Amino acid sequence: MITTIEKTFHFEAAHCLPKHRGKCKELHGHSYKVTIRATGSIKRGTNDPDNGMVIDFDVLSNAFRTEVFDLLDHKYLNHVLPPVIIEETTAELIAEFILRRLTHGGALPIDSVTVWETETSCATVSLTEIEKFNIGVRPSE
Repeated sequence: MITTIEKTFHFEAAHCLPKHRGKCKELHGHSYKVTIRATGSIKRGTNDPDNGMVIDFDVLSNAFRTEVFDLLDHKYLNHVLPPVIIEETTAELIAEFILRRLTHGGALPIDSVTVWETETSCATVSLTEIEKFNIGVRPSE
């Protein structure tokens, strides 16, 4: 049986979209909400401390804190995110950036990341089955 778990996080940051034609061209901030989804088999019948879990929520929390939160919280995203990875600081590209940070090396069974820019607007980036086995850095990175 395959199970999906989710863990939600928040961070505050500012950004602008310099090439955008609308009001987001100007410097502004968001209270971002990030949902991480991990999928796998439930560990059963082992002496493992993760018995009965896909992955411990604490593992996701620690990974988010060290790989994402400390890098992005209360920062100006246009200066923090590598321009080679993020052409613009859109919700879509921030979600991709977070997913790559959390899955680099393949240690965590994370399938997707959703970034909420506002209460009603979000973007989700998902790994395909092929990408799960070939997670790496793009040649331009």
